[in-house]
Amino acid sequence: MATIDDLKKTRLRKLEELRKKDVNPYPATIRRSETLTKAKTMDGKTVGVAGRLMAIRGQGKISFADIFDGSARMQIVFKTDSLAKKTSELLSYIDLGDFIAVQGNVGRTKAGEISVIASNFQIITKTVRPLPDKWHGLKDIEERYRKRYLDMLLNPEVRRKLETRSHIVRAIRNYLDNKGFMEVETPTLQPVYGGGFARPFKTHHNSLEADFYLRISDEMYLKRLIVGGIEKVYEITKVFRNEGFDRDHNPEFTMFEAQIAYRDYKYGMDLIEEIIEYTAKKATGKTKFTYQGIEMDVKRPWQRFSMVEAIGKFAGLDPLKWKTLVEAKKEVKTLKIAPVKFEALDKINSLGEVIAFVFEEMVEDRLVQPTIVFDYPIEVSPLAKKCRDPRFTQRFEMFAFGSELGNNYSELNDPIDLKKRFVEEKKREEAGFEEAHQTDYDYLEAIEHGFPPTCGIAIGIDRLVMLFTDAKNIKEVIAFPTLRPELAPHQAGKVQVNKTSIPAKKKPVKKADLKFTREKAWELLNLKMKNQNLIRHCLSVEAVMRALASHFREDRELWGIAGLLHDGDYEMTKDTPERHTLEMTEWLKEKGVENRELLEVILSHNFTHTGQNPPKNRLEWSLYCCDELTGLIVAVALVKDKKLANVSVDSVMSKFPVKHFAAGVHREQIKKCEEKLGIKLDMFIGLTLSAMQGISADLHL
Repeated sequence: MATIDDLKKTRLRKLEELRKKDVNPYPATIRRSETLTKAKTMDGKTVGVAGRLMAIRGQGKISFADIFDGSARMQIVFKTDSLAKKTSELLSYIDLGDFIAVQGNVGRTKAGEISVIASNFQIITKTVRPLPDKWHGLKDIEERYRKRYLDMLLNPEVRRKLETRSHIVRAIRNYLDNKGFMEVETPTLQPVYGGGFARPFKTHHNSLEADFYLRISDEMYLKRLIVGGIEKVYEITKVFRNEGFDRDHNPEFTMFEAQIAYRDYKYGMDLIEEIIEYTAKKATGKTKFTYQGIEMDVKRPWQRFSMVEAIGKFAGLDPLKWKTLVEAKKEVKTLKIAPVKFEALDKINSLGEVIAFVFEEMVEDRLVQPTIVFDYPIEVSPLAKKCRDPRFTQRFEMFAFGSELGNNYSELNDPIDLKKRFVEEKKREEAGFEEAHQTDYDYLEAIEHGFPPTCGIAIGIDRLVMLFTDAKNIKEVIAFPTLRPELAPHQAGKVQVNKTSIPAKKKPVKKADLKFTREKAWELLNLKMKNQNLIRHCLSVEAVMRALASHFREDRELWGIAGLLHDGDYEMTKDTPERHTLEMTEWLKEKGVENRELLEVILSHNFTHTGQNPPKNRLEWSLYCCDELTGLIVAVALVKDKKLANVSVDSVMSKFPVKHFAAGVHREQIKKCEEKLGIKLDMFIGLTLSAMQGISADLHL
């Protein structure tokens, strides 16, 4: 079977021969007068079309090809007796993936298919790297996101989601423009970050000799514009939060935010419902959607609950009866909440934060149908105006499919009250809350000049697109989601290496002859393993092994399959640990697998019990080190609201020396990464964590 390098050599030879024939394989000007969509309506007429070759069939005097131009796919018929000799000779130089321009008459074949009967054609882009025969996106999720151009080309559903995203943004703009809103642009680089609870990305401006932050929100600047006299203002922009990944979170995401003077949060609730209903109709032609098998309708009015009402309905508690913090925590600990969550509860210092904790743990996931929850505790709402009950604020959030869609409130325009709130936030920061709101003195000065009653609203564009396109993960609706950088070939050796470590060599990736696909590995794992937690552990290790393979420029398929199957026989051998890994290698041999690397790496991670094949190379040491680390990271996630997005390298490092935490994890095994792989522990944790966060939805974390 020809390798990628063999196919590239063949195409490069064709490219050189075309140039010798004085054929320009990359012309600037081409003969194209119609899109394929238009051409399909022009039966019997002459057209000029262009596109990428997606299929080639037949040979000899007649051949067929399919081209795609972004608007449609259409068949081209080449008859050698209808083409000039020099032109027909070019047929032997075209390959799948090439771009061609075709002139001819539109007609129907004997099979009735509308086609262009070519009278002339030109090669307008000669490709030197072939398209995949079968894009295995489901098998290798990271490759799909990393090579999105291929994913879009060969998976129409990806393109459909991105097109819907474009329609959604256009519809929101259209609605607001028709309502007299003014669109503006606010700073991406900000000297003080604010408008949300999040850790920022920090950078340094050399000329100004000052630190700046990538915005976590544009809210504070939009409100300054209200002070400046603009009544209705909005922005649709990128915001950045230095946090982890899960199905709902990407560090770079798109937000719509607006400020409306002389209005309160009740007006905002109605406006948000109107915007989303209008956008649904305009972008998709409907208001009813099926999300992950559940029917929902965004047509207004939505159901609405105060936060206290929602807790009463879904958790059976009345927080207003709590008189003391001790009483509140005691009652909360009787709820069906994982005990590991109580570590976070014990650190809470106010009744309002306890109420918010119960809502997040017991209610949020159950808000599947479009819902508005309002009147949030003041302790978690530093920028919102108080309700008549001063314990709560005029703040509301929208929810659907168990996820928040946006944060909104009547803006706090009392500068004296706001200053007090900033003082309280500073205390929270000093108590260890890393995401506390910063004190923005310039903003305080602005509203001292007078800030009228104002409603602020926001919608997370990415999550709205997820809802409208039935996307399971936020990465599905972002054209280029955030990923760990892949080392370029010339950088592959630049890993910090100790003298005794195995060096990362500069070399092209060598593919193993496995004769065993990821699909077959997945079938085998599910045949032999039924415990879902164990299966998720195997998925975690697979993801990390693929990331390590990319890091070292090794074979991702070999490393990934090794990670997926490494514990495949654990259920069968849990009472006979000396048989663990031996059974799996026997099963693989029965399946015809003879690749020594795969068999030996699986054996190597249990060598302490089997006495066979201790780790001896980078592949085997990688599995040995990351296997235990995935377990530690899961343990940390369980005390971080059961979300990998809340886990950081620092939080894992802080638990690493705590022997009673995840006591079953062998720390010494993990620390071998420095000696055997040449990767510092914090870097190794970062790489492992990032890989697991990339599949957080599959891990249910």
